[in-house]
Amino acid sequence: MMTVLILISLLPFYLIGAFPTGTLISKLHGVDIASQGSGNVGATNVARVVGKRAGIFTLLCDALKGALGVGVAALVVGIQWYVVSAGVAVVLGHCFSIPRYLKGGKGVATALGVIFALYPSSAAVALVTFGVVFAFSRIVSLASLAATCLVPLWAFVSNAPDATGVGFLAIAATIAYRHQENIRRIMEGREPKFSTAPPSAKA
Repeated sequence: MMTVLILISLLPFYLIGAFPTGTLISKLHGVDIASQGSGNVGATNVARVVGKRAGIFTLLCDALKGALGVGVAALVVGIQWYVVSAGVAVVLGHCFSIPRYLKGGKGVATALGVIFALYPSSAAVALVTFGVVFAFSRIVSLASLAATCLVPLWAFVSNAPDATGVGFLAIAATIAYRHQENIRRIMEGREPKFSTAPPSAKA
């Protein structure tokens, strides 16, 4: 019974994550982002289809969702494992939004907001890793995956709370799952490099 109550209490954080930032920003520009470019509703596709400014705004708003969820949980409950669980719920809400009504994204920007709010040094490691990998590859998905994988590792080696490390592992696994097609294309050498022009392959 207690587990059920905890899961119910996490529902508002899932809904924060499910807020369709990229979809709404794109609609303000007269674009149905789910049917354009790669079909993804995240910042990368918004930048490609709508423009860099819209993409950056989407990224910031998605990251804010993550930080907001963690902040609210810390304010209302304040128990570390619960705050981490709320952060994971926000990422899940973004990645697996309400079926038949909202299309989820791949979770990278929202995860960054969660990570920054929970353990800022891990966010710094993620940003540096992303920057270095992207500078050499120009592939957003590869840089995102590399950064995501290093986050839980850094949390564990830097003696972050156990709950935080476990939560970061769950987030990394979720993002890797959402990037299955990207991983396949990376391995096959078919993943497109970043461009503001609509890609020929889904990214």
